[in-house]
Amino acid sequence: MKKVCILVMAIAWMYGGSIEITSHKFEANQKELISKFYGKVVVKKGKDLIKADKVFIYFNKNKKPIKIIAQKNVYFSFINKAKTYKGRAQKVIYYPMKKEYFLSGNVQITELPDNKKIFAQSVVIDLASNNLSIEGNKKKPVKMIFNIEEK
Repeated sequence: MKKVCILVMAIAWMYGGSIEITSHKFEANQKELISKFYGKVVVKKGKDLIKADKVFIYFNKNKKPIKIIAQKNVYFSFINKAKTYKGRAQKVIYYPMKKEYFLSGNVQITELPDNKKIFAQSVVIDLASNNLSIEGNKKKPVKMIFNIEEK
């Protein structure tokens, strides 16, 4: 229980708010500086949400999170300023110091309020600059669907 409290406090420090993580199983390895959550993992921070089959949190020597990896059947909802990104991917990596999300593996995103739909193999969402970088491949190119108003 002490390890869970330390983990939650470290994550709360990173985000400047409270974090709630639920899962069926939790493991911590203090030597390798990693916490592992398995089975219907739900990570909540304010209105942001990640659901996945497993989530690994990597820490630096000062016990501060440096990388969060969510894998298998990942669902996400990120809110940044006036935009909300909701979708699915096979893997999501978050770098808290940079405020960047790397999404990979059959990425599907709906960007709200514009209702843009993005289908790609990898996407980088930079929350600090509010930029997107999207990549496809030969078999599955990037696909974007959006509405335009014509007068």
